[in-house]
Amino acid sequence: MTKARFRQICGICAILIFLPIAVYYSRKGPLPDNSIKAGRKVTIQHINGRYAFYKDNKPFLVKGGAGYTFIKDLALSGGNTIICWDTAALQTTLNQAAEYNLSVIIGLDIPGVQYPQIYKNKKKLAELFSAYSVLVDRYKDHPAVFAWCLGNELIFPFSPVYDPFYTAYNRLLGMIHRTDPNHPVCTTVINVSRKNIFNIQWRVPAIDFIGLNSYYSIRTLQQDISQLKLFWKGPYIISEWAPLGTWEAPVTSWGAPIEKNSTEKAQEYTAAYVDYIAPLNDRRFLGSLAFYWGSRQEYTFTWYSVFNEDGVPTEMKEALNDCWTDSLTKHSSPELRQILFDGNLSAKDNIMVSAGTLHKADVFLKAGNSPDSVRCCWQVLKEDWALWGKPWDNFKKPARVAGLLADSLQHTSFTAPEKEGPYRLFVTVYNSKGYCATTNIPFYVLE
Repeated sequence: MTKARFRQICGICAILIFLPIAVYYSRKGPLPDNSIKAGRKVTIQHINGRYAFYKDNKPFLVKGGAGYTFIKDLALSGGNTIICWDTAALQTTLNQAAEYNLSVIIGLDIPGVQYPQIYKNKKKLAELFSAYSVLVDRYKDHPAVFAWCLGNELIFPFSPVYDPFYTAYNRLLGMIHRTDPNHPVCTTVINVSRKNIFNIQWRVPAIDFIGLNSYYSIRTLQQDISQLKLFWKGPYIISEWAPLGTWEAPVTSWGAPIEKNSTEKAQEYTAAYVDYIAPLNDRRFLGSLAFYWGSRQEYTFTWYSVFNEDGVPTEMKEALNDCWTDSLTKHSSPELRQILFDGNLSAKDNIMVSAGTLHKADVFLKAGNSPDSVRCCWQVLKEDWALWGKPWDNFKKPARVAGLLADSLQHTSFTAPEKEGPYRLFVTVYNSKGYCATTNIPFYVLE
């Protein structure tokens, strides 16, 4: 081999070695300013290999939910934190939280990378930056503020095409740190995403901690985290957890997700917390937030709702109370066994009926529940296929199909709607102790 050829090969090797390094550091986001952290009211301290929140110089483990309502109930149930994404109601939420000694993580929603036109629009970015600058400055000194969360379930991609997104994100992150040096900032991602977490470490290294939104996959969370220990060793919270996501549930033949009743969901909340969250043997774990502390329409008005739409609590509230207080109480809620359509059909039977036909439905209580102490509220709702699979939309509960149900007892009869399409039959079971239980069954009407 000639010397010239040898030098040429060496040059190529040098390029192959140093080009990726150059690219890595040229696109690495701004590093955290450690001087800002001095004197914070809320800190994340790393002592003897273990991360922990310190609030007013005392260790603090996050226990609570996502939402902005039923603040007093959260405190009485043993929770200490809520993450609130409704900035329109933020003043009220913060004031109520302070009254009951709760901490608030304030969520600041921003567009994802799937909207590149926004990150190329200087006017829109300036408006977003200005709005959040005002909001952070307004609330930074409120005694209930615990942390900020910049973006929910964002995707942090690798490609340089998304440089405008990272530039805007880091600018917002830097603004929050400068305006409010007393409280840390996080962001949330779906599950333990290797790509997202790697790119957060690379492109937005000033983030203080990460929130992991994990539902059924919480069962493998510790294993998933351990697989990333070579490049990610930072602190995290479980920023959303619940028994089963709508996307994880079994579906009917026409694609309608099958929802478990509130009794089953309460049992799964308990199992998820006791089996997978409480025993987390991870020195980076900072706490968890259940989804959803309140009432929320997403696929159905009951799927994630710890409270019914009228404010009456379900057994899920009692289950979370047991989780947060490390207790086992006797529940006051009605306990459901199952709902059946026309005597013996369940949701997995892919119920299809003809328009205008007469049918019956039954809801059964578990043994030991007195049927004399309950009342039932039945309703038929039409489902909107256009919104299925779009959990970020601001869902509104579909209008009730009126004039179909014959009575409001445990056993009812009803007439199928005249218009073809997917529907659900819901029943809410109330008792005299101030609690309710919810369940539903999907069916499809053929003309």
